[in-house]
Amino acid sequence: MEVKRENNKDGILAEHDRMHVRFKNEAYHHFANIVQIMVFSNNQEYDDEERKPIQGSFYAASAYGRLKFNRFREEDPEGMARLVADRDSAIEKFVLRDNNMASIYGTAELESSINPTTPANRIITSVFSPARFLFLLHYGIAYVEKVSDEGIKHTEKHVMRYPQLFATMAVRRALEEGRTKGVVWHTQGSGKTALSFFLTRYLRDYYQAKNHAARFFFIVDRLDLADQAKGEFEARGAVVTLANSKEEFARSLKGIGEDTSVVSAGRVPAITVVNIQKFDEGAVVADFDYDLDVQRVYFIDEAHRDYKHGGAFLTNLVTSDREAVRIALTGTPLVNTKDGRNDTKQVFGPYIHKYFYNQSIADGHTLKLLREPVKTEFRLKMQEVLKDLKEVKKLVDMERVYAHKSYVDPLCDYIVDDYLKSQITLGDESIGAMVVARSSAQARAIYARLAELDPDVSTELVINGETESRHRLDSELILHDEGTKETRRAICDNFKKDDSPINILVVFNMLLTGFDAHRLKKLYLCRTIRAHNLLQALTRVNRPYKDMAFGYVVDFADITEEYDKTNRAYLAELTEELGDAAKDYSSLFEDPETIKTDLAKIKDLLFSYTTDNMVEFKTEISTIDDKAILYELRAALARYKDLRNMVKQQGREEFYDKFDVERAREMLGEVSLRIQTINNKEALALEDMSTGAVNLLLSKMEFHFRNIGSEELELADEFQDKLKRTYESFAHNFDVKDPEYVNLLEELRSRFEKVNIEEMASADMVESTKELDSLRAKMNDLNRRNAALAKKYDGDEKFARVHKQAMRTPPPLTTSPATMFGILSSVKREADEAVMNNRNVLGNAAFFARQVLRLVVGACKDAGVKYNAVQVKSVADCVSKEYVDERGRAA
Repeated sequence: MEVKRENNKDGILAEHDRMHVRFKNEAYHHFANIVQIMVFSNNQEYDDEERKPIQGSFYAASAYGRLKFNRFREEDPEGMARLVADRDSAIEKFVLRDNNMASIYGTAELESSINPTTPANRIITSVFSPARFLFLLHYGIAYVEKVSDEGIKHTEKHVMRYPQLFATMAVRRALEEGRTKGVVWHTQGSGKTALSFFLTRYLRDYYQAKNHAARFFFIVDRLDLADQAKGEFEARGAVVTLANSKEEFARSLKGIGEDTSVVSAGRVPAITVVNIQKFDEGAVVADFDYDLDVQRVYFIDEAHRDYKHGGAFLTNLVTSDREAVRIALTGTPLVNTKDGRNDTKQVFGPYIHKYFYNQSIADGHTLKLLREPVKTEFRLKMQEVLKDLKEVKKLVDMERVYAHKSYVDPLCDYIVDDYLKSQITLGDESIGAMVVARSSAQARAIYARLAELDPDVSTELVINGETESRHRLDSELILHDEGTKETRRAICDNFKKDDSPINILVVFNMLLTGFDAHRLKKLYLCRTIRAHNLLQALTRVNRPYKDMAFGYVVDFADITEEYDKTNRAYLAELTEELGDAAKDYSSLFEDPETIKTDLAKIKDLLFSYTTDNMVEFKTEISTIDDKAILYELRAALARYKDLRNMVKQQGREEFYDKFDVERAREMLGEVSLRIQTINNKEALALEDMSTGAVNLLLSKMEFHFRNIGSEELELADEFQDKLKRTYESFAHNFDVKDPEYVNLLEELRSRFEKVNIEEMASADMVESTKELDSLRAKMNDLNRRNAALAKKYDGDEKFARVHKQAMRTPPPLTTSPATMFGILSSVKREADEAVMNNRNVLGNAAFFARQVLRLVVGACKDAGVKYNAVQVKSVADCVSKEYVDERGRAA
């Protein structure tokens, strides 16, 4: 666990980047399986507006590449609070004494730091409480085989996301309560297939403890989903059987053909993926031979389909094994159906666990959507086209009208123009788009038009008065009766790659559910989709991709009424399930009124700054030392950047009069630099004076270079390297009052305060390098002696400083270092105990100094050392000051 101070430089993102660089090094791959779970925290609450892990407490599995940082939101805070042990002063004193921090015992700062409700302490309790920790080690780590866009196989290491953890626990509770069916409502993109894999691991052992062998079945109703699920499970190491007929399903129910030796020996889950679409009529008959030692578990994927009580699918599933456990998985359950009997929870049972898309957005697993209504001039143009087409008698069939060239051509022209402009606005040419057609006929017509568009014509765009050239446009058509299953799969796999040449997919009914392509960021809706199917389609563009804030829906069909109706239905469902907690539910779409309100707030905040003159702006923020003000300004500028992209997409230029996104980016960069400068100053202030002194010295050193010979260049490089190493040696000193250190520092300053390499001859460089070597050797020796002395006091640097000062203050108590050590060791033990037993003692420095004086006197008597009042007072003052200063630094 890596814990940083609050508001540390670059936040947790610094750790994220550092670990990414580290694990890119193949030498570190050896450690990926030694370290299982890592936690990073700067003891701050999550900022749910952030798309990068800057503040908060995150956990991750070790990796072979980039770590996936996960938030953890506790679902049972009261239960976790009961696991926190009672305070034990003896343990606390031992820890503080062991770290030579006795002076902070009993302080308000310590009390705040060890409060179990702080962000860092909460994640320690949640993740590392013994039962949770062992559970994650046993069931929550998965190795996933992936193939890169270049076709290179690599391994990723995943750890359970917290909703998957709590869903597993919820399934356990349901089973212990005797419930054998229910619904897991987890939003799209939350990893329901991965959850099923984790559940197979856990339930296998759960039933084994009851002397039952568990058999697992993952039920889908589409062939492409069956293939996708099979690939996902196999990538995680599962043994997968694909059942495409009633007969194959019946054989799997009995376990015929399974390699049970592999399962038992390797602890590898065995899963049968069942494509139920192949046998929707006729019962599945399996003679179990009264095998009571087998427990079958069905995972029903996409349980938002229009399944009906008494329908062939459900009947087949129930009658195949009436004692089976049935866990339905959905991101958009059917709610408020006309007769109420076909609601998902009415068909499959009550909700076992819920994780909604507002939570997923906050956790960074999905994005909010931005609806872009089609511009008025295009609507008017298309209305005229439709009016003309309707007057042609042979085209009275509206579906034929919408597939007619006169309609499709301007539609495609608009889509291409909008898509290419979006590449510019979002600053990324790799984004993909999907066109959802009204019919298969229209889909074919759209694809044909896109294919015939001249790339030389379509790539010239005028944006803000400037001509932009873009690459050619490539599209593909995906229909159930177009091409083969293999060619459709190849197109889809190709489209998912970040560097795919495919820009646009044209579809009708396919790929609207279960198709995940992170680069898919533009959805062109040419038809209205109803109820939960609409949410399924919309969320094709909500996967995180690079640093993008939104997925975009271009609405030709005007989905507002249908979306609002569906949203209200889900809100009612949430209210019924959650009660007052439903108020935290948020819309999948960014609210236009919120955009307007946020822009107004940002405008008011920026009013105090000169936004049209960067020189003045930099001068203004350079006078601000309050990081809270700067953080607020940084958040506003970052939010503005996103909001401006939104209103630009919508054509609402009035929201950002006389202010542009490039200026916002520049201002954001300057604010970040100012924050970094303050952080650097604070870091220096927390270091010993020696580090600050050397930094100041080096900051005054001036380096000039000219074109010199290779021999001199090598000497210059060596001189710079030696200077840097000498600086590092001085920076490691912890006793800045030591006369030996002061003399060495002055020698370094007087000789090298100004260095002009351009004016140095080779002989000068050689001589200067020798002087640096000598100074560095002396400093290294002093540091070595300091470290050895501190080690005598269990690493307590403050008593090493006291020891040295006491030995050099004339006349010293004793000239024997060993005797002085005996006296000060006794004082240290008693002084540590005193500050721990009285938390307020350091608040009265004079009183504490008198108390230490008595300790020094007593230690001298015990050691048989003669003393006078001046000697013992000098030592006592030095000791008490070190404790008081240490308390001050901790505060």
